[in-house]
Amino acid sequence: MKHIFFIISILMLSACGGGGNDNEKSSATDEPQVDAGTGTQTGDGSFTLHNIRFDSKDYYEGELVTITEGTTFDVQWVSPTSAAYIIDFYLSTNDQAHSDNNKIVGLKCGSDSLSLCPNATGEVQCEVANNNLTCSIGSDFVGSENFQDKDLSSLTFIVKGCDAFSNCDVKTFDLSVQSNTDAAE
Repeated sequence: MKHIFFIISILMLSACGGGGNDNEKSSATDEPQVDAGTGTQTGDGSFTLHNIRFDSKDYYEGELVTITEGTTFDVQWVSPTSAAYIIDFYLSTNDQAHSDNNKIVGLKCGSDSLSLCPNATGEVQCEVANNNLTCSIGSDFVGSENFQDKDLSSLTFIVKGCDAFSNCDVKTFDLSVQSNTDAAE
């Protein structure tokens, strides 16, 4: 009987994480940490973007999204909360990290905001034409990124969402741009 109690005790401790110190998991600077496996930047891990969609189809981290040059496509997302959050879109080439240099769109969203995305669900329309990726919400222009002289086979579309506590989630998608003539064939 003692052996069974001992085994159950060990199982319960391992399921609870072994009672480690909570201070061990945060850095000394309290900066958000980056999960090397997913590329997701997190504060306490409580902000995760859901249902990233391109033209009403769900896509998952790292998937290939094919778009046709000269036509619009919708980018939709769901935040885990309708409280204030920020959503940014980036166009990256050759595995370039997201930065202010390649940001297309930066929106303040959520119920505490007077932005174009007033709740947890948002949608932006984008178009690739004349070597530009341009995005808008309805008739309101929200951003553009030029990719002239860049390799179209290595484009990455990055969606980054952050809450008011700097908890962030970053999703990346490979972007394939087809010309109108390729799509018609």
